[in-house]
Amino acid sequence: MQDKFYSENWHEATEKFVANASSVGKLRWCVSDKAKYDIPYVLIGNGPHKVVINSGVHGIEGYFGSAAQNMFLTRKVPHLNNYITDNYTIVLIHVINGWGMQNRMREVRDESNMGALVDLNRNFGIDFNQPDKLPQNPAYDLAHDLLLSQPDEKKKKIEIKKFRAKHLHDGVWNAISNGQYKHPYGLFYGGDKPMIENKMAIDIYDNIMTPDAKSLTSIGLHTGLGHFDRKAGRVTGQMLVSHPSKHKNTIFFNKMMSGAVPVTPDENAVLGPTILGDLVDCLENRYENRNIPVYTADFEIGTGEFPKMSPIFKRMDMGDARYDLLHYGRINPITLEHLTESWYPSDTGWRVDALQNAGTMFNALIASMETDRIK
Repeated sequence: MQDKFYSENWHEATEKFVANASSVGKLRWCVSDKAKYDIPYVLIGNGPHKVVINSGVHGIEGYFGSAAQNMFLTRKVPHLNNYITDNYTIVLIHVINGWGMQNRMREVRDESNMGALVDLNRNFGIDFNQPDKLPQNPAYDLAHDLLLSQPDEKKKKIEIKKFRAKHLHDGVWNAISNGQYKHPYGLFYGGDKPMIENKMAIDIYDNIMTPDAKSLTSIGLHTGLGHFDRKAGRVTGQMLVSHPSKHKNTIFFNKMMSGAVPVTPDENAVLGPTILGDLVDCLENRYENRNIPVYTADFEIGTGEFPKMSPIFKRMDMGDARYDLLHYGRINPITLEHLTESWYPSDTGWRVDALQNAGTMFNALIASMETDRIK
């Protein structure tokens, strides 16, 4: 299973996707002369209800998303019945951040902005035409200097551990990942303009959302959040919804998954999204005037702790990587290994179990289309 669906680089992943997609659907490309990595996508069916599965927004999360899409194309699509293909259009968007995937980076590099590292999932739906009104995240500033200080695994780990203990319950620690638009080399930087990859992704969604569209269900494939028991080989899968448990979006995904996959709401999002510039909220806002249901979520595969105290090490390694790039132009191989293993483990058991989790989610999705629970 691993060799058939997983890949070692972006080029191999794209070749597999294109071959599998061409055999079961209508292959399309989003091409830009400003982007090195074009984005292929495939349409299956001709119905007015649109179901989109995207992958590769974060390059450091590796080839799980691509592998899951290849599995869906070869194992699930051939068995879809006419009712589904007549009522639904299923779209798979392959690897939005090709540069990040090829270079093992979460972000994409913006050479026009001091080589800034832009997190694409903090770059969607932001009005960059008014720089003075960009979202503010002052809580992040409290951690910036510490996270980007000189790498020192022992001392820095202790200091970050103290910082996390102090700010775990006042919102500051969690605010680190919420997105910020002040530090071009800071963590979760949202950029100073729309990135071409974001424009390409939105162009694809706009092309999908034809005038006859009656609903949109969009699921992003991600890794990093959740548990992985290396000894037992158990990997978690969960559907993250950026809304409280009583929100219609959360209720919809609970109904769709029917207990097959845990649905994790965000109770702090009562007054709005807690993460800025992400694709799921961008889509909901973009199509709200269409007066049709728009449901969005991220399917997260857990990667557990690598090394131990993963919440500490993940932030430390991200900061160390930026320090290395700023001062040496390259990331220390040990830091890069830690980053990669934190988001895309090389463990064979993880990769097999990750696809099994994806298969469970796909089965629930297909069953929902067959019974119209997804409309």
